[in-house]
Amino acid sequence: MDKLEKFVTDNLESFDDSEPMAGHFSRFEEKLAHQQARSAAGIDRGFLLKIAAGLLILLSVTVYIFDFAANRISKNFSGENSSVVVSSEMQDAINYYDDAASTKLGQINKLACCGQDTRKVYSMASNELNALNTNSAELKKALSEHPGNERIQAAIIQNHQMKEKVMTQMVSQMKKNN
Repeated sequence: MDKLEKFVTDNLESFDDSEPMAGHFSRFEEKLAHQQARSAAGIDRGFLLKIAAGLLILLSVTVYIFDFAANRISKNFSGENSSVVVSSEMQDAINYYDDAASTKLGQINKLACCGQDTRKVYSMASNELNALNTNSAELKKALSEHPGNERIQAAIIQNHQMKEKVMTQMVSQMKKNN
């Protein structure tokens, strides 16, 4: 038996001489109930924070995956091959002619609003663009197999120039018809 326990047992009469004040037990129970209610609310808050953190992580992963998938789909849709190494000057030329062809296609779309003949011209222009895009994809594939081949690079640029020229001719023909 340690000293404190011995002291308490020897002096037990002096410790038990008075009763607690009136209402002590009810105040004690009230404090216990208040403390339990407060700790229960703390558990709910912590639980909600865990759920929020989980949702934030899930949202971040979803955005990352969506961005990755959209980038991959975009590359596949445009027909670009990641193994094709194109110089920046060549890429600038390709972008220039593609932008010009897209602008002309927009003009064709505006001009093709009325009449059956103009709709046929717009359809022909779209088909021609698709054929030229297919040729461009094949040329880029050939360039990836033979990197640095100047003839293939020139053919790619000529193909994109042809897209722009075809669209310009279509626009002038449609303006003549209208």
